[in-house]
Parts: sequence; structure tokens; C-alpha cells
Amino acid sequence: MTRSIFDDIKSFFVSGNMINKLIVVNIIVGFIYLFVNLFAGLSISGYSLAKYYLLSIDVLWDISHPWVFITYLFGAGSILHFIFNMLFLYWFGSIIGDLIGDKKILPLYVLGGLFGAIIYIILGNLFFSGNFYYIMGLDSVILSIAVASAVLVPDYKLKLILIGEVSLKIIVIVYAGLEFLYAISSYNPVYLSYIGSVIFGWYYIYSMKRGSDLSKPFNKVWDKTITFFSFSKNKQKRKLSVKYKSGIFQKSNKNNDKEYKKELNRILDKIKRVGYDNLNEEEKEFLFLASKRE
Repeated sequence: MTRSIFDDIKSFFVSGNMINKLIVVNIIVGFIYLFVNLFAGLSISGYSLAKYYLLSIDVLWDISHPWVFITYLFGAGSILHFIFNMLFLYWFGSIIGDLIGDKKILPLYVLGGLFGAIIYIILGNLFFSGNFYYIMGLDSVILSIAVASAVLVPDYKLKLILIGEVSLKIIVIVYAGLEFLYAISSYNPVYLSYIGSVIFGWYYIYSMKRGSDLSKPFNKVWDKTITFFSFSKNKQKRKLSVKYKSGIFQKSNKNNDKEYKKELNRILDKIKRVGYDNLNEEEKEFLFLASKRE
């Protein structure tokens, strides 16, 4: 059973969209973060271990621990806060992915958070010099995605319980305002990173509308990195020879493209109608193998 669950998660991660993948990664990193601090008997306020995950206002610390620029992108202050952030990530991110493509999500997520980090370090050293504040960056990332969605389709309507239809731009303005007010009232300089992430979220879509796609260089580097850390060139070039249980998908070369595409389209249509969870084991296997096809 454990094997089956693992295979389902693996298949979901391979075939799912980028928003789903980011949510899975956030859950995994979040549990590791909570687990390590819990069993070390530490709290976030102590920063004994937390500082190795979070971004510091001290640029020398950050440079000497460069992984914090990535790990800080997945940090949330509490489980409830984390749940709301995942909901916002799903809502705002799905709008962007549906309208301009799945490959626009990861660059926005990472670059929005990193630009927020840069602004935080610069402004932090101007206004909070000498204080060693550590921050989590998930809020900044979600703000960047939220602002980007509002710039992309400002008049997109969302139905809210007890309120009715509200324009996306209004929802994002209220959401961003509350985030800033909460951070400022808590005397938390994390709002400095919000400034950078909001600016980047706006510019990401603004520049795209003017013909400059910031996601392209990022995706180019990302694809090369994935290729480098994947199987060796010999395994990549090896012809895939598999047998689909139903007999529909049998491939030792690429002579069965017509049958293959017909079955793939049927499964994709089924996912649209009833969802991935309602696929049978053979269909899930086919989809997984299709994702590996050269």
C-alpha cells in the first residue's frame, strides 16, 4: 500500500501542473522545517536553527549560507498561515497558469521571491543596520504572484461567499494592504521584502505585455539544470521499450504515434471531465510512461 501511495504521488508530481508541484514541495519543506525545530526543542523566535533556513538582514551571513535564498522561499510562520498561503498560491497561480501557460509560474515564484530578498537586504541595511532580523519569504512570493495575476487580468471576477462577484484587482489590493499592515504592526521588517516582490510581480506581466518575457532565460537555465542532474546521456538517448497493460501502448520505436496520441488524448479528456483521481491504474501508468517518452 505504501508503494502504491508513493507511486501515486510520483505520478501526480510528474504529470501535475507547476502549481500542484510547488504545493507538494512547500508541504515537504514545511514538514522538514517543523520536524527539525520540534525535535531540536527550538522555536522560531530563538532562531538557533531557523537562521539556517531563513534570510538574514546580514548580507555576509546570507552570502556564506547561499542556500537560504532558496529555503526562505518556502517558510511560513504557522500551520494556519501556511494553509492560507497554499490556498492563495493555488487561486492566484491557477489564473496565471491557465491564461499564459504553466511555464510562467516557476520563474515568477522564484524570481519574485529573490527580488524581494534583494530589496529586503538593501533597505534593511539602510533602516535596520546592526539588527539581525531573519525572515520567511513565502508571503513575499504569494504577493508577487497575486499582483502579477491582477496586472494580467485586473477585471477578472471571483465569487466570494456573502459578498458576490469582486474584481481581482480589488481582492489583490485588499490582500496586499492587509499583509503590509500586519507586518508593520508586528514591527517585522519582512514588509521590506514585500515591496520588492510586489514590484517584480507587476513588472513581470507589464514587460510581458510589451514583448519582453522574463521567464525565457530562467526556463532555459532551469531546463539545462534539470538535464544535468537527470539520467546520463546514454540513458536519455536509449530507446524506451515498454508495454502498456491494456496493449494499446507498446513502444520500442516511434511507429505507433497514431495509436499513442489517440490514447493520450482520450486520457487527457477524461482528466478534464472527471479528474486525475478517477483514472484507473492502467491509465495512470500510461500517463506516467507518456511523460517519459522521448
